[in-house]
Amino acid sequence: MALSMSVQTTGSQLLRHPRPWRLVSKESTPKFRVDSLVIAKASPAPCGYAASWSSAAAAGTLCAAFDRRIRRRRWRAARVMNQSKEMQDPMDAVSARPLAEAPAKPSPAALTAVATPDFVQYVKMLSEVRLARERLNEAVNAGRNLAFVACARLQRSDLVGARAALDSVAALPGIQESLGPGLWENLEHRLKICEACNVGGFLEVYIQSLGFLSFLESGQLAPEVPQAWCSKVQEFDDECYLLGVISTLRELERYAVNRGQFLDLRSVRICLAAASSLEQALMQFNFRNSSLRQRFDSVKYTVKKLEGLSYEIDLARKRSASGLSDSEAADDGSLSSEIEPQAQATGQLALDLARMGAIKSRYDSFDGQREEVMKRSRDVAKAGKNAIYALQRDDWERADAQLKLCAREANQVYAEFAAASPTLRLGFFSDTLEEMAEALSFRAFRNEKKLLSLDEMQAISGLNFPMTLTEYLGGIMDLTGEVGRLAIRSASQGKQGKGKIEVCLACVEAVYNAVQEMPFLPSKIGKKMGALKGTLVKIEQALYEIALLSQGVVRLKPPRDLDDEDGKKNEQ
Repeated sequence: MALSMSVQTTGSQLLRHPRPWRLVSKESTPKFRVDSLVIAKASPAPCGYAASWSSAAAAGTLCAAFDRRIRRRRWRAARVMNQSKEMQDPMDAVSARPLAEAPAKPSPAALTAVATPDFVQYVKMLSEVRLARERLNEAVNAGRNLAFVACARLQRSDLVGARAALDSVAALPGIQESLGPGLWENLEHRLKICEACNVGGFLEVYIQSLGFLSFLESGQLAPEVPQAWCSKVQEFDDECYLLGVISTLRELERYAVNRGQFLDLRSVRICLAAASSLEQALMQFNFRNSSLRQRFDSVKYTVKKLEGLSYEIDLARKRSASGLSDSEAADDGSLSSEIEPQAQATGQLALDLARMGAIKSRYDSFDGQREEVMKRSRDVAKAGKNAIYALQRDDWERADAQLKLCAREANQVYAEFAAASPTLRLGFFSDTLEEMAEALSFRAFRNEKKLLSLDEMQAISGLNFPMTLTEYLGGIMDLTGEVGRLAIRSASQGKQGKGKIEVCLACVEAVYNAVQEMPFLPSKIGKKMGALKGTLVKIEQALYEIALLSQGVVRLKPPRDLDDEDGKKNEQ
């Protein structure tokens, strides 16, 4: 409870201080909270202070003195507390302090229960691919930086410096030189490495700088890509070319803004004409959902920006009473009267429409084939899954029939579509072949207790074309999931199923150890490592629970906290 304290004085004038205060006296240790401190003139101040008080300001001075003294005491107390904490060991609260002693050695892996192939040959193959990727990555990164430098120099009218940067890009080792003859001849490997090294991103910037240079010199958006940087995979090269031409419009937009500072209406209209022509050409395409479709959506904004610039500059020039000479006024004519007759005379247009038409024809043909491959590949994937389900039920006859159907459908899809296009070979069709590889591996494990090698899988698959190493690794990694299901199902047999579980553990551990030895894993395969490790842990947990059952011990869940249980009862 708050206490109101009065100090008796000899005078008759009393002053009342309005703010509450916490008063500490020398004579007494208790602290009083004072709602109103009544201080008289010439009264002796508490806490050893002696002064004469003649106004409310003097009372405020006394309160400030109390405030400073209390703050100093609190600061000293906090300092002492902090020093005591610093001197304490932060690990004093740790009560568990056992002495170090070596445990038993881990149990060796029973890998002999399953026959495993030699994975060293696959390590060598992936090591070669990794070295090729490093060489190509180095060239791509250097070329990308030089292409950006060329664009920056072109924006500042340094054509000589831009050409020097582009010549440096041309001097870099190309795709074929970086990959070597072995990987270059394999279309699937060539395309996968180009995608992994972001060759498409580099070519976009490179074509952008070449197109901008061509536009500044001749007014044409017709960049020519050196053959050293052509992958010879037509659909991949076409997509990179279109992305590069679309990116050139961003440089044209920046160039038009800079020319607008000088009210150069003619140059801005030339940029607008080229951008409008490209927009109309791209509108003839039926783009699917991809990065190309997203970039195409930005073209209309560039055209709109250029139209606004043209209108604003034209309006500014018309409002200018005296700023144009006769020659500049002649250059301010309409674009149709200056540019088009010159283009008709030379036979050259701002955009190579013939090339764009050929790209559109190839794009439409590829898109139709892609849709057909996706539809028919579903039958291959469905047959592979049905084979796995049949093997889980020990229905060997149905499993073999589904595997034959899977091979027959895959051969037809490859012969009609995928053989001529590595892009179609490595897309959805490759995922279905992983499903088939999983089914073949599971059949060999159930029947012969062995892991198939790539050559053995190719021999029994019935396929008329080779499987890739990525499809093989993806298949045996997916195999571990089915083996894990078999192990958990065998655990329901109790101690009688321990042998089967150990065989399953040997299979999963063999795959896990083999994959760990690989120098690198493709991104799609690397994502499966988490599921593989989880399957391994689940099988080991199953063996632990069987060991408990063999000793007559039932594994129980840990008891709940008694406080939590009491709280739940009270809530009920």
